[in-house]
Amino acid sequence: MNIGIDIDGVLTDVRKFVIEEGSKYCKEHNKGELINPDVYEMKEMFGWNLATIFNFWRKNIFKYAKENPVIDGASENIKKLKEDGHKIYIITARWLASTKKHRILRHVEKISNKMKETVINWLSENNIIYDEIIFSKDDKSKHIIKNNIDIMIEDAPDNVKELSELTKVICYDWVYNRGIENKNIYRCSNWDEIYKVISELSNNSNK
Repeated sequence: MNIGIDIDGVLTDVRKFVIEEGSKYCKEHNKGELINPDVYEMKEMFGWNLATIFNFWRKNIFKYAKENPVIDGASENIKKLKEDGHKIYIITARWLASTKKHRILRHVEKISNKMKETVINWLSENNIIYDEIIFSKDDKSKHIIKNNIDIMIEDAPDNVKELSELTKVICYDWVYNRGIENKNIYRCSNWDEIYKVISELSNNSNK
């Protein structure tokens, strides 16, 4: 089977980072306070406008990209999936790494290339093996179709809903994506559960 794996919220706990660093940013820059930790969008989490969100990530994106730890069990279970014969696609819309070249200035393109390199290094340092990495510059649907992805592991609410119309989706369970359900969505709260669900789906497809 072809398995697609998101990074932010699937291989890393982006929510924890945003809550911790966002709360510090609020105090340092007098930008309000944490309003609701249980939502996906930062504008609802902190009441920030787009300019504040941009400035937060401009300050913190490389710290996050280099230092945020991998979620427990991801490396080991992805290795097991690969050993079982599955093909692994990392499909990410990571900010900067996925910027469209024709829309950006040369210095921003240089930063984009730096982010791609940072992502690849982070995956290597955390022993995440894969067959191909895709930096998605728009929605992920076309990559699901183009690469015949049988199962996509995703956390973003809108992506879970949209991609489940195209293929099976394992929704990595976070408080912000609860309540999203349909016949193609399988909810898992850790990587051991993800491995089990994929193994069962693979066995059923081979019967």
